[in-house]
Amino acid sequence: MPYKTVIVEKEGKIGRLTLNRPDKLNAINDTMLREIEEGLEELRKDGNIWLVIIKGAGKSFSAGQDLSGVDTAEVMPPDPHAKPYLSEIFEGAEKLGERLRHLYAFPRFTIAQVHGYCLGLGATIAMCCRALVCTEDAVFGDPSIRMGLAVPNPLWTWRVGLKKTKELLLTGRYINGKEAEQIGLAMAAVPAFKLDEFVREEAEAQLRFGGIGGYDMQSAWRVAHETNMDIAGLAAAWRFSSYLYGQSSIQRPGRSYIDRGGVDFTKIRREKGLKPALAARDEPTKKYFPAPAAPKAS
Repeated sequence: MPYKTVIVEKEGKIGRLTLNRPDKLNAINDTMLREIEEGLEELRKDGNIWLVIIKGAGKSFSAGQDLSGVDTAEVMPPDPHAKPYLSEIFEGAEKLGERLRHLYAFPRFTIAQVHGYCLGLGATIAMCCRALVCTEDAVFGDPSIRMGLAVPNPLWTWRVGLKKTKELLLTGRYINGKEAEQIGLAMAAVPAFKLDEFVREEAEAQLRFGGIGGYDMQSAWRVAHETNMDIAGLAAAWRFSSYLYGQSSIQRPGRSYIDRGGVDFTKIRREKGLKPALAARDEPTKKYFPAPAAPKAS
């Protein structure tokens, strides 16, 4: 089927889903989020596809949620200036959480092939994959923290532990691919020119061995793994993260993030445009947590 924002390809037993808004650094809008689901479903229905690689076109994997305000009703909470109903806020947060859990539980082995920026919702999508391989100069983080928003998923904690998650998500600090490997977020960080080759070798190894008992055993292992994680609390953590994400978007007069000196991102965007809003968002913490140099195209 035709797609506007992703590319779906098949090569033998390998499927590829490429985020395809390179002029926007693959910023994720509602259309892309929907087409990621549709593209993965197309690959799932093909019995010959055993493994899926998710990557980004152009200079980055994904810069995160599209912050333009256009086609973003699902990937971003409602504008607080519009005074949305609480039901609208929490139902939207729950719906986003459901879509992310669906990606996390995708029944094929998935590899996130990350280069450039991997931020916000883009980082979430990469973390939903079973393996994450990145370039050494890839950039991970969640800048929405600097807008007063909580992350809509619990995977940071489950991937790298509570201590490191608190450091990253209470400050909005970015890390590069080397540090992502050191803390366990990435399986491996490699030089940019080796990324394609490394991911292909990893994919071929998965296809060749697939665990003791063949590739069907991978499906059984996946179910057992997910069940154990849910018993440990991951299912409840997903729900709680959705709740916190919705709650964080509620700007109560006199007590809100904005009233405490935080940046009113949507107001600046409405009055001056997106670039000034981004600059205002990042300026207060720039001195303390400068972003790494912009990554090079792979």
